[in-house]
Amino acid sequence: MVSPSLSATLVAIATILNCSDGFVTPKSPSINIGSTTAGSNTLPQSCNNIFSSTPKLCLLTPPPTTTTSLYSTQQEATTTDGGETPLQTIFSTYSDDNNLMSKDQLKRIPSISEMLAEGDLLSSELDDMWDAVVSNKSDDKIDVDGFVQVYKDIDDLFEDEGGEEEEVDDATLAAVSAALAAASGADETELAQAFDTLKDGGDGSSNTISFTQLRQWEEITSLVSEGMLGEDEFKSLWESSGDDGDDDMDLERFLKFNNALDDLFVFDEDEEVDDEISSDMVEEDEEETEEEEEVEVQQQQLPMITETDLPPAVLFSQLANENYLVGEAELKRWGELQDMISQGDLSQEELDVLVGRVEKAPGTDGMYVNEEGFCKLAEAIDDLFEDVDDEASDEPEQQQQDEDFRELKVELLELLEDIDKIGEEEGRLLCGLDCNELEQERVLEVVGEIERETYNKVVAASNTGGGAVSKDELLGEWELLYSSSSTMKYNEGLSGLAGGLTRFGGLKQKIIGTKYLSDVEYTEQVVGKLGGKSYEVKITGDWEMKTELSLFTGKPANVMSVTPDNVVYGPRRDKADHWKSLGPMNMLLLSYIDEDLRIMRGNTSTDTLFIWKRC
Repeated sequence: MVSPSLSATLVAIATILNCSDGFVTPKSPSINIGSTTAGSNTLPQSCNNIFSSTPKLCLLTPPPTTTTSLYSTQQEATTTDGGETPLQTIFSTYSDDNNLMSKDQLKRIPSISEMLAEGDLLSSELDDMWDAVVSNKSDDKIDVDGFVQVYKDIDDLFEDEGGEEEEVDDATLAAVSAALAAASGADETELAQAFDTLKDGGDGSSNTISFTQLRQWEEITSLVSEGMLGEDEFKSLWESSGDDGDDDMDLERFLKFNNALDDLFVFDEDEEVDDEISSDMVEEDEEETEEEEEVEVQQQQLPMITETDLPPAVLFSQLANENYLVGEAELKRWGELQDMISQGDLSQEELDVLVGRVEKAPGTDGMYVNEEGFCKLAEAIDDLFEDVDDEASDEPEQQQQDEDFRELKVELLELLEDIDKIGEEEGRLLCGLDCNELEQERVLEVVGEIERETYNKVVAASNTGGGAVSKDELLGEWELLYSSSSTMKYNEGLSGLAGGLTRFGGLKQKIIGTKYLSDVEYTEQVVGKLGGKSYEVKITGDWEMKTELSLFTGKPANVMSVTPDNVVYGPRRDKADHWKSLGPMNMLLLSYIDEDLRIMRGNTSTDTLFIWKRC
């Protein structure tokens, strides 16, 4: 186990770096020093908090002269107890029995999987690196040398720009290295003393300890009794620390055993956040159960939908039950349909045939349809009563489309306005960041309908065969009306700086494009409360529009890619490349745009919406 000397060492390091207040980590970027693992060379740097003059120890990007990345050749050269480098160990863990690795196995490595999920590493970039090292195109697998080369290529993507970061002088580095070395030596000394105690507890004639002696060690018995270590885990650590057939443990194996034991109890900030989220989810589940019971009572008293000529998606949202599905009971609340049946225009048998042709929602035993199935059913019913008038002019039809457009757009804007009004009364965050699940589903339904209309310039560009929307359509200043981004909800805004005595006060986006420049600027308002100070956070960067095949539809999609550069707040100006809270804005699909309204969807989560209105 890691001794208390490690924490004392960290305090010493803070003293060396002239930082008196310990560690201050802003909510974004999320960088953790809670655990100390092999190969980590992250050094804290001194910086000032804009809200006080007291120096803080902030975790910023390590300076180029002292940085060793996860993939660096310095780490590659460091061997483990088994004679392998860390990269060789990773390769051995995820490769097949023939010591070869496929692309799918490469993508399952946690660090690479995380970069792909967060958009830091694109699939196309990884494909290029893979193609450059694969030796047999038919087999499409790489050996350990190819794997090391891919890791180096990934590392090259994330090299820091030299000359922009503060450098740590050689004397400071030497002092930090000495402190860390002293801590490591102290740990080994304490473990050696513990080993001697266990060894002397036997008959004193051997320089090794047995499985039973180790099991009786106070550290192990304490962990097992507290439920933090299982018997199977203990046995597995014993076996993995030595070679096959070893019945006793010498000091070297004892140290190796303790290193592996420590690895079981390394927790980082993300795991703590996961625990908080899990706790929140349990509370939300209990609240949802109460809400479902209330909805069940209300369902028995729901009124008939008597409005006519409603768009199918809007009608579906008004008929759908708490699971957003429509079945026989919900169809009986459709007033226009019941009038058709009562007047003899449509028989129950004809309706049953039409319902039978529609694909049912999964897991409902053929009893319910989702939005897509309901829209097809409504269209099939309309087709039975469609009158074809060859002499009719197209002008009335165009007028009807314009009216539908105005109705849908007005409905969406009024819905967002109502959400903000309710949020203001209840003290919730702006832009729908605190709206409930029913409100989110309602917005998603109306957006899905408005996106399909022909007046959507994204649809118009696709119908003409071009597919791409001109970047000039996006230029100008836009105000965020609504977002369902879970990341923005968690960070209470875009930058993650709001909270405590401040709150999120709105977000604007300025998109600039010339022949030579493509710049983007976000201005986030952070509003003071209870005496807190208000200020602006500006995030600058570059942007581009490109056309990519959608992972969900397989069709060309308009993608807005943003590369953030700097985050400026008060007197502070930080590099933005490690601010994880900015991730949701970095890669978005353009799903709708007209003269003054723009809707973006998440690149990997299409239910995530960003709705902007031109200023």
